[in-house]
Amino acid sequence: MRGREIKIENLTHKERGYLFGLFEGDGYKIYDKKSRHYHVEFYLNSEKDKEIIGFVVRLLSKIGLKANLYQDKRYNCKRIRVYSKNLFNIIGKNIDLSKETKDFKLGYVSGMIDSEGHVNRKKSYIMVVSTNKKTLGKCANTLSEINISSSISKRVLNEKDKLFSYRMYISVNFKNKAHLSIKAGKLSR
Repeated sequence: MRGREIKIENLTHKERGYLFGLFEGDGYKIYDKKSRHYHVEFYLNSEKDKEIIGFVVRLLSKIGLKANLYQDKRYNCKRIRVYSKNLFNIIGKNIDLSKETKDFKLGYVSGMIDSEGHVNRKKSYIMVVSTNKKTLGKCANTLSEINISSSISKRVLNEKDKLFSYRMYISVNFKNKAHLSIKAGKLSR
């Protein structure tokens, strides 16, 4: 069975970057040997991320993919799953951002904010948390290229943490850029 062709060219560079950034933060690729299906999944909060879920479904539809939504009963989590060998082969983690366009990079950071980020309107900050310091470093370099300051620090482990993680604070000036982040967009509302 041949994989369904997708039309990735239907997405702008910024939208492509967004999908890659979201995947970097909350995405998974699975090949099921038994059924021989290729799955690409995004895990998002069922309640807090409704707008993001809708946006991702629209982006996937734009490239010709049908998104299947599943409620994960163990967590307050909605899984967006697509069956696509082509997307499986295209999307990945640890992308080399230095080879991408400025719009792709801005989309990538937007996706990371929407997957791993927290925005506080009252205190006016954007924070991204990850166990992968290298990924946060790539985001920080990208932000520096567009004159947005950021800082990365190690988080103190608490009783719920299983792994060390890092926190990146992003200047709220990010809200003034032509980004795609749903969460950062709430700072302007």
